[in-house]
Amino acid sequence: MTIREIRQSARLSQRAFAERLKIPLQTYRPIDSGRRKASSQLLQRATELLEGHHRDLELKTLDALADEYDIHPRTLRAAARDGRLQVSLTTRSVFGRPLRLATRSSVDAFVRRHYRQRYSRFAPPLPTLPRTTVPTNFASRIIGLRLRLRITQAELARRIGAANKAVIYQWESRKRRPSIVFWTRIERLAICLRATDAGRFLP
Repeated sequence: MTIREIRQSARLSQRAFAERLKIPLQTYRPIDSGRRKASSQLLQRATELLEGHHRDLELKTLDALADEYDIHPRTLRAAARDGRLQVSLTTRSVFGRPLRLATRSSVDAFVRRHYRQRYSRFAPPLPTLPRTTVPTNFASRIIGLRLRLRITQAELARRIGAANKAVIYQWESRKRRPSIVFWTRIERLAICLRATDAGRFLP
């Protein structure tokens, strides 16, 4: 696929796609029009961005999302009922109730705006997801997060949507560098873990 085809599959404007690729709009436009050839690295970043975009917009059950984000299912169901979590209703029903589906992007919005590990006015607010580049110490941070979560490389790969445990191994051994898309998902796990730890030590 060309850069333009990838952008159109993501249904993003040139400006929005250039911003997500972290390149100036004036640099991106000739690539999108075909007047300038895209590098293999840029094509790879665009492909990963498209995969992440589709993944974030994939509809999943609230129970599946609760497991992925380490949030209690009742918390998401309550948020769906009172409008804090945007959901879609299917024609299928469970015990006579319509089945609610949500996307990862809607859960991200709920986490940023409303989620607290405990429903208390003393609970610390959850920080927003960072908008920075992948740090130089990404390998040690990935290893540390995985050890704190007590999960295997294969389980971490499953949680962030990586292909397999070999990808995590390559990151941890610094043979490859994670993309911004995957690093954002790793940071998302770290933020949820920090919120959990903070909740444990509330008075």
